[in-house]
Amino acid sequence: MKLVFPWPIQFLILWRNPIQRAESHYAMVTSTEGTEAQLKTRGTEWRNKSFAQVVQSELQQMKDCGLIPYWDMEGGLCDQDAFDSFLNSPQEDQAWDLYLERHVPLNTGSYGLLARGLYALNLRPWLKAFDKKQFLVLNLEGDLHSDAVQSTMERVFDHVGVPSSFELTDVSPQNTREYEPKMDLELFDYLTRFFEPHNQRWEMMLQSLSS
Repeated sequence: MKLVFPWPIQFLILWRNPIQRAESHYAMVTSTEGTEAQLKTRGTEWRNKSFAQVVQSELQQMKDCGLIPYWDMEGGLCDQDAFDSFLNSPQEDQAWDLYLERHVPLNTGSYGLLARGLYALNLRPWLKAFDKKQFLVLNLEGDLHSDAVQSTMERVFDHVGVPSSFELTDVSPQNTREYEPKMDLELFDYLTRFFEPHNQRWEMMLQSLSS
């Protein structure tokens, strides 16, 4: 990217609650509604699998790649000491690269149900390559709420270096869909425990980005 764009690139990062993100992702790629191109892009890998089955399959993939050595899949518990020692280690980098190589195809949207919600892990290589001032981080539930869209977009305009005097005429949510919840309370609690240390890691990274 640095060779293709030999000037300071301005990046936008949009994140949301990782559990809600996962459920929305599953609903999108398993939906049979849409154009032929949309259906092709979504893939069919998850079409005949339940949300819980996709979760367990991806956790096993992570486990096999050595990416979550601290996670007890059966008990749904995190060994915090093991997590802390694995964090930012060469072993984590190697496991992440292996996971990306094995399980992130470029021809389908049906991958990374949980991995896409590991925000700090996804962003860390980018922060190694680019200055943190080049990133503007936005939260879907907060910064893009209809009451905040105009002020948020003014921040975006300023970040990318374009005039910020443009007034938005439509701040309503776009590309939304109605879908039935795909997880029960037990699975929700399980995922809450899984994401908790990763969310704490992400909060620390956000603090670093804003300082």
